[in-house]
Amino acid sequence: MDTTLLNALVLAFAGGVLLNFMPCVFPILSLKIISVVRQKSAGDNRILQDCVFYTVGVLATMLVLTGVLFIFRTTGNLLGWGFQLQSPLLVTLLLYVTFLLGLSFSGYYEITFGISILGRAGSQNLESFLTGVLSTLIGTPCAAPFMVSAVSFSLLQPGLHSVFIFQFMGLGMVFPYLAFSCIPGAIMLLPKPGKWMEYLKQLLAFPMYLTAAWLLHVLVSQKGIAALFPTICSIIAIAFLTWIIKNVVKSGSTLRDTAALCFTIIFVVTSAMYISKLEVAEDTPIHKGFVAFSEDSLQDLLDKGETVFVAVGAEWCLTCKTNELIINSEAIQRIFHTHGIKQMKADWTNMDSGIAQYLHSMGSSSVPFYVLYVHGKPTTEPIPQIFSEAKLTDFLLRNLTD
Repeated sequence: MDTTLLNALVLAFAGGVLLNFMPCVFPILSLKIISVVRQKSAGDNRILQDCVFYTVGVLATMLVLTGVLFIFRTTGNLLGWGFQLQSPLLVTLLLYVTFLLGLSFSGYYEITFGISILGRAGSQNLESFLTGVLSTLIGTPCAAPFMVSAVSFSLLQPGLHSVFIFQFMGLGMVFPYLAFSCIPGAIMLLPKPGKWMEYLKQLLAFPMYLTAAWLLHVLVSQKGIAALFPTICSIIAIAFLTWIIKNVVKSGSTLRDTAALCFTIIFVVTSAMYISKLEVAEDTPIHKGFVAFSEDSLQDLLDKGETVFVAVGAEWCLTCKTNELIINSEAIQRIFHTHGIKQMKADWTNMDSGIAQYLHSMGSSSVPFYVLYVHGKPTTEPIPQIFSEAKLTDFLLRNLTD
């Protein structure tokens, strides 16, 4: 391993750790909080086993995502990190899953993950594995500090190097929980089980509902307002279906439980497939003051001697939305106006080969991405992906006055 690869592994691990505190992943941590509290009376061995299956879920999903990226890359197609949320089908499925989890946390019904089929231990292991899968699918589109450099580097490397880098990112994601599980007696630091556990579970339902609402926003951004009504109807139908299973089926029979589970899965998948087949939305409206991105438009502005600020983002990128508030602030917009800076926005909510090619040419593969083209300067310098108003102001003034 050369030094560059070693640095990428370290950055990927650190980015994975910090990913746990990003807004994309934080609601999903509700699942792990409940799992840890629930396992307190089971002892350290059960907690460690739970952690192992969670880790396997994260690493297996990372491996699948890396494999998909590698396959597309070898066939000449460019995908960026977070590509999974560019799929309306997957966004819809994740929306249903997070909504169902919210209902379960609220006490509307109990998710057993097939206790009658797998036994209680097997059911808990499957739950831990699926939590790892869900955390990775929803969390990885976030851009955590250190993570961007590692991801951009990995997508330019041979397949095996990319696998190592993304696996280290996965290890970083599970490290806090893994470290807690491996410390003897650490579980005793938690309060004793009691009525508060049920209140905590109900409280943690709200982050799941919030995640479902965010995914609905992403879906409508992708497919247009026409997707809103059928999606809401399907959500109501899923809630009604779980009510029927809870109050009408009422079975401890393995056969009936399996049939009910299969029917629910079929309904969820077919609903998601129907919604994903709706026509793609027209281009997202560009905010006032911004010009829609295309490489030809960018080149035309540069040929005219304009200074251009390019912002590449997506509706599924919460870091992008946070940064937009800063970019649209009065102080930053005053700088743009004073210096005559043209603002250009590229929306990567849906797959777009032109935007992917542009990011690739700039040595990046993820959003958010920002760059300032200053008239008269032969080189451009990408702006850090996470910034405050003060840091962005400093960056702009420093590059505009040099």
